[in-house]
Amino acid sequence: MGTTNALNAATINFLELIGNSKTYKAPPYQRDYAWTEAEWDDLWNDILELRRNPDSRHYMGALVVQGETDREFVVIDGQQRLATISILALAVIDRLQRMAEQGIDAAQNRERATELRNRFIGEKDPASLVERSRLALNKTDDGFYQDYLVQIRAPLNPRGLPRSNKLLHKCFAYFSDALEQLTDAQDDGVALASLLSETVARKLLFILVTVEDEMNAYTVFETLNARGLELTTTDLLKNYLFSKVNTAADLCALQRRWQTLIATVTQERFTEFLRYHLL
Repeated sequence: MGTTNALNAATINFLELIGNSKTYKAPPYQRDYAWTEAEWDDLWNDILELRRNPDSRHYMGALVVQGETDREFVVIDGQQRLATISILALAVIDRLQRMAEQGIDAAQNRERATELRNRFIGEKDPASLVERSRLALNKTDDGFYQDYLVQIRAPLNPRGLPRSNKLLHKCFAYFSDALEQLTDAQDDGVALASLLSETVARKLLFILVTVEDEMNAYTVFETLNARGLELTTTDLLKNYLFSKVNTAADLCALQRRWQTLIATVTQERFTEFLRYHLL
């Protein structure tokens, strides 16, 4: 990435987004996962419409990232969408694996699940043989995402999970149920694999905005109206302040102080508090 270009925008599909072993990570201060059934319904209905109209495409809005290398990116705006699509991919992979276990086209479905996992979720490093996930979520959600969803394991005590972890778990259950109800692909591994590798991967389009520094990132972030839950002024300020912290100790201290402040002022009245404080 050249130093003369502070910002680069391009329209790409999901497959191009994660191709060539690209990885995306949300900063630890990024907002927790917050999508609910309303957003999952919208996405699933969009995908079903794309299946009915093979020549159509669907725009998922802008995705703002900061490039660290040509293959490693920090997600400034888009964590909710990337997480949700990745969970949908895991639900498809899980469905194929269970079909193989039931003896339904076992060898082919097992191979399909493996190839889809390598392409959309993560692949093993040829030297260490350790799987490297293509997506890392924020501090609250990444442990649950990597240890349970990526490994397709059910949590032992879902009631004790943080709210955002519960939503991630419910998202996986939602898409698993949706795939079960997809009558034309219930026991058809080809159709299920095609749903992910063709419909989702090639027909969901993003406007990828790549920036080189934090100021450009947050300027773009604040002005774009991306699909999903709109971030408040409080969210934007928190994201920017946390992005300026360089050490783990300072980050922990800032997190404690921020939580104390929000507990006192409340999220809903923070903007009013900030206005009076500045005046």
